[in-house]
Amino acid sequence: MAPAVKVYGWAVSPFVARALLCLEEAGVEYELVPMSREAGDHLRPDFVARNPFAQVPVLEDGDLTLFESRAIARHVLRKYKPELL
Repeated sequence: MAPAVKVYGWAVSPFVARALLCLEEAGVEYELVPMSREAGDHLRPDFVARNPFAQVPVLEDGDLTLFESRAIARHVLRKYKPELL
């Protein structure tokens, strides 16, 4: 069974790294959905539907979709590891 949490982006991005670090610290199982900036994956309609600003990272946690790395970090820590805040 695939993890309920998915992160879309390229791992070399410091913003994606921030989201992944919070998920790792909180011990959350997640799937990194790799994307290619060079191929323009962030400009494809299915991705723009997730983030209208066409930026990474995007986090899907069940029915919740978030973008902006700080908002993602806040959500992850509040939901999964509030004692770290």
